[in-house]
Parts: sequence; C-alpha cells; structure tokens
Amino acid sequence: MAERIIEVKDLTKTYRVPSARLLEKKKLFTAVNAVNFYVEKGETVGLIGESGCGKTTVGRIITKLLDCDGGQVIFEGEDITRVSRRAFKEKRSKIQMIFQDPSTALNPQFTIGGILREALHSIGVRDKGEQKARIDALISKVGMTDEYLERYPHELSGGQKQRICILIALLTNPSFIVADEVVSALDLSVQAQILNLMRSLQKEFELSTLFISHDLNIIHYMSDRIIVMYMGEIVESGECQEIYSRGRHPYTQLLLSSLLDLNADNTSGEARDSGDVIRGDSVCIFAPRCPNCTEKCLREKPELKEIGERHWVKCHYVE
Repeated sequence: MAERIIEVKDLTKTYRVPSARLLEKKKLFTAVNAVNFYVEKGETVGLIGESGCGKTTVGRIITKLLDCDGGQVIFEGEDITRVSRRAFKEKRSKIQMIFQDPSTALNPQFTIGGILREALHSIGVRDKGEQKARIDALISKVGMTDEYLERYPHELSGGQKQRICILIALLTNPSFIVADEVVSALDLSVQAQILNLMRSLQKEFELSTLFISHDLNIIHYMSDRIIVMYMGEIVESGECQEIYSRGRHPYTQLLLSSLLDLNADNTSGEARDSGDVIRGDSVCIFAPRCPNCTEKCLREKPELKEIGERHWVKCHYVE
C-alpha cells in the first residue's frame, strides 16, 4: 500500500444561517458533514460536486484557512487540525493552495517579482540571493520568463496570472497542493494550457494534489481517483476510470448524463437551497432529487459501503 500523505477523518463544518424573521433562532447549515478520504504520495485525487456542496470548504480547512468544528486532518502523520496558525507556519511551506481567481490572489500594488519574493520571505527565506535563485530555477517551469518579474498583475492575462499563482505554490517546495477550480475563471482556449502545465508539474515534482472542480471532464483528465461530493457529504469514491465510466450513485449518474449542464454550472436550484440542506440525520441527502427514492430513503440514512476495490458508494440500493 502506498504511503498516505494526508488523511481527512470525520471532518465537519457548520455555519449559522441568518433568519428572515427577527426573533427566530438562526439555523445551522452543515457545509461539511463527516467527510473521510485520503491522498497518497504522488497521487492526484479529484473532488467534484456542484456549487455549494462544500468542496472548497474542505480545501480551505486542509490548508488552515478555515477551522473545522470536528474531525481531523492528518498531514504526514501529524494531526494539524488543532494546531494554532502560528505553530502551523512551520508546515505552511509544505501545504499550498492554488485559488480559483488569480486576479484576487495577487497583490495589485506589487510587481510580480515583489509578490514572489514576499512569498519566500513569509516562509523564512530572507536572503535575496537565495530568493533570486529559487525564482530563476522555477519561472521557466511555468512557461514564463524573467521579463515578467517587473510587471504588475494588471499587465498580465488571466492565464499568465494563474501561471504565477502556480509558481508561488512551487516556490515553497510543497509536498501537497490543493488546486481549487484553477481553470474555471479562464477562457476555454487557456484552460487546456494550464491543465497540461499542471499535469507536467505533478509528474516532474511528484506532487500530491487534491484537485477541486465542478467539471467532470476536467476531473477525469487530471485525477487518479475521484471523490463525488453532494451537500457536504461524500456519496461515491473510486478509481478515476471506474467512476467516469461506471459511476453507481444516482448523483454520479446524474453528473455523467448531464455533462453539458454541469460544465455550465446550470444545476438544480434544490442543491443550493439552504432549507433543503438543513435536515436531520435520518434521511438520504439525495432523496429529493433521486429517481429511485423509496420510503426507506426518507427515514434511514445510508452509509458508505465498499462495492469493489477502493470503490465506495453511499446508497441503500447500489447493489
């Protein structure tokens, strides 16, 4: 068995939802509900689900941008869940996140060179010579040249900005990267370039990656394994080709049968309705949309069960 670089155990995150009525108590919205998965060293795991399913929240908890309410994140054998942000600074260089919108990730007041040097300074690399050496060694890896270092973010295209964001992540010599919708803000003509770049970098640097997207075609292209998430819960996980060609959960089958709708993010409003999400633990979360829903689905919550090697499905009737 390959060594696991990260394990997520029973991860939970809730938010209080403001009420429309003044005196009514705020309800709890469960964004992430008892999520469990792992990523092996050198592996890319795709996390897919429609908008609002909690996938970005999972990524932000792993990178310590958010605190969880329960559960554990085990990174390289150590539980980092309860580690303070100050203590986590020592591991910050090892866990990096590439964000969806590169325009908001780059400080518009700094040149690209200044942004890169500041990223190195934040992890303790303060010697200017060492900073320059690291930048020079990696800038060509993302398809950029030194001439871009004196430019400001607004002088770069969307694709060039995302290349710089990828470079920032690589500068710290990470062992694990969370890539959150890294091409969704880019033109279609640029998306393939960035995806191919990331695949080549993953192979060259043997990166372990959690690749988050709402696009099943992109997840299939980038991933070794796929995790399907719906309303804060994992409903199916397995090897990439197994899920893509023979997904067993009704929600996975819905994604497979409506790829065009998914790519346009034209999903049912039910999935984003907080009133629909705020429910008890005695009902299948997909029941309101499931064509195979029975009375059992409305009174008993299914558990993840293994139906094949590393293939897990949360459904009463998967067999």
